[in-house]
Amino acid sequence: MARAREKERVVFITQARRGSSRLPGKILETVEGRTLLEWFLLRASRIGSVDLWCVATTEAPGDDAVAEVVRRAFPSFVVVRGSERDVLGRYAQAMGATDAHVVVRIASDCPFLDWNLVDECVALLRREGADLVKTRREDLPVGLDVEVFRGEALLRADREASDPRHREHVGPYVYEHPELFRVCFFPYGGEPWPSCRLTLDYPEDLAFVRAVYGALSPEAPASEVRRYLAQNPQVCAINGFRDHG
Repeated sequence: MARAREKERVVFITQARRGSSRLPGKILETVEGRTLLEWFLLRASRIGSVDLWCVATTEAPGDDAVAEVVRRAFPSFVVVRGSERDVLGRYAQAMGATDAHVVVRIASDCPFLDWNLVDECVALLRREGADLVKTRREDLPVGLDVEVFRGEALLRADREASDPRHREHVGPYVYEHPELFRVCFFPYGGEPWPSCRLTLDYPEDLAFVRAVYGALSPEAPASEVRRYLAQNPQVCAINGFRDHG
């Protein structure tokens, strides 16, 4: 089994940058004594099926701080710097730097990452021999999204995709071409979530994260977060007027 894992290295790659038109510097905001980027990476480090972790940031001078946080707090993690706009190209660059055969992709503005869900998605990719496993938006709140790619599929997308939307959002070229790739949607069968936003786009989202982290812990499992929000709908209302789609 160990030899098989060596042949199929699973790498967690997250894109991370300070720039954001709606909430500038969001991932470097400090909550409960650490930056949100650090809490996100701590949660990611609990994914049992991952062999190596990589932060793919940009070459912009403003992202020197992102690279510095990762190198200081997570010296074993790989830092790759590439194009700000061509995120797909940045992922391909990160794959080359890490020799990735399977890629777990979650954006760094998801402060409630569910490490158990990621493990289930990786297992499904292996079981089904799929090119991509992704969660469905209708099953889970925005911010719990998971995409797991077969490395060859992501590299083919990088070679062939020319639409700026495909370059910026990484995954659409794969799941919009079912004639080229085998895509499996994760069959979520867990407890339903209340209507809530678990991502970080607006000032209200930051207030929501502060409230939940303060009430529980930044490292609370997603199942505990779900129970807390189900019992405290007023917390969901902090950022609930935003689009849940």
